[in-house]
Amino acid sequence: MMKYLKKYPFEVFLVVHFALWSFVPLLRKSLPMDSIEAVSWGMYCDLGTNKHPPLSGWLADFFYSVIGFETPFSIYALSQFCVVLGFIYVFRLSWLFVSKEKAVLAAMLLEGVIYYGFSSLEYNVNVVSLALWPMSAYYFYKAVKSNKTLDWALTGAFAGLNLLNKYTSFVLLFSMALYMLFDKKARSRLKTLRPYLAAIVCVMIVMPHLLWLYKHDFFVMSYFMGRGGQGSFENMPLLKHIVYPLKFIGAQILFSAGTLLIYFSAVRGERRTSTPHEKSDINFLIYMGVLPVFFMFCISLVFGLKLKSMWGFPSLYLLGLILMVFFAYQTTERLKKKLTAGVYVLMFVFALAQLLVISLNKSDKFQLEVKKYGQTIEALWAQNSDKPFEYVAGDVWWANNAALFAPSKPKPVIWGDVRQNPWFDAKDIEDKGALVLSSDEATYFQMQQKLGFEGKPQILRIKVQNRFKKTKEKTIYYGFYNN
Repeated sequence: MMKYLKKYPFEVFLVVHFALWSFVPLLRKSLPMDSIEAVSWGMYCDLGTNKHPPLSGWLADFFYSVIGFETPFSIYALSQFCVVLGFIYVFRLSWLFVSKEKAVLAAMLLEGVIYYGFSSLEYNVNVVSLALWPMSAYYFYKAVKSNKTLDWALTGAFAGLNLLNKYTSFVLLFSMALYMLFDKKARSRLKTLRPYLAAIVCVMIVMPHLLWLYKHDFFVMSYFMGRGGQGSFENMPLLKHIVYPLKFIGAQILFSAGTLLIYFSAVRGERRTSTPHEKSDINFLIYMGVLPVFFMFCISLVFGLKLKSMWGFPSLYLLGLILMVFFAYQTTERLKKKLTAGVYVLMFVFALAQLLVISLNKSDKFQLEVKKYGQTIEALWAQNSDKPFEYVAGDVWWANNAALFAPSKPKPVIWGDVRQNPWFDAKDIEDKGALVLSSDEATYFQMQQKLGFEGKPQILRIKVQNRFKKTKEKTIYYGFYNN
């Protein structure tokens, strides 16, 4: 093993990471909520969802339904496929700045960023961004350097896919635009037609989704704006402009602490060095590796918005390369061994922590026996209706699990609000009826009001058990709409 590790350090790292983080979550009894939501989007949505653009759902449905035989492993593997692809493109981009050895280490160091391991088990738009951001940056750098048509076209394609994955990826595109405007070498490319080809490709990819948003009155934006949400300092106008941005930037530092710890512990006693880089290259690292986080910080600072820390998920992708360039040390065998050892130690520490979280947690989000739950929901419908079971209305967790695991595969009407599920026909739901369920009685009555029916809910109690036989009971309120 040591022979292969020394000869193929990056390849071994990719295999170990993929295997470890694909199999650790199999200890869960249920898919993570974001993951199961993405699968449902891919099955039922077309050019948009009730939260995000459609790309993550398309990928989830393809891996789960088409090539994954509806197994949880397919979704966990999809997450790590995105992470590994991100590692590969970070390496490829880094190799354009530093030696191959340093480029490998720059990618491996990202294992210390919590987003790439511990938090990557829950497949969602953020995990997809871990691949798309470095892919976009790689082709953008090549395009600016070479001004080749193919590189510009690929830059536009991945910029478009970024927007088709998550709206907040506009900060990466904004950083690209500023680099093109303020870097002398990049600005000279604007005198040619190729950068505008990239813009056209990007717009062509995103346009169907934009038309879909227009058709549906941009209702998704209410979710997007709400995620910036209300915080505990809303009644302190001045303080929220200080606390919220500091909390956001503090979270990014905390989540990257593993990488910083590995690197600065390993370089102690090593000899500093400097590798000359063109001013344009230094600008690229600042604009593409620092500006996205700084831009989000400024949004929070200026508008007093409470940004979700997870919005910084993909923005740390150049951390390893930035350390290699701005805090450069001679790449001795001793340093390589210390950095590699640190990466693997932290990888397994994070994995052990995740195993403990999964094993000890008594939440239904980890321990729900989904097939048994699906059969129970199916039986409730059969006991109360002669109609086929075609629709289930409820919150994201309970409705989507019923939709995927009840034998009849009913369609999920999230929050019982037809307006937020425009891919379903309201008349068809009314004609065929729906099982309505929620873990919160107040939410149940809200859905009841939206659908327009009356009656007190019935109660279903579900027990969940962790790996140490500790149990917890969950109460579900349910009723029937036009059954």
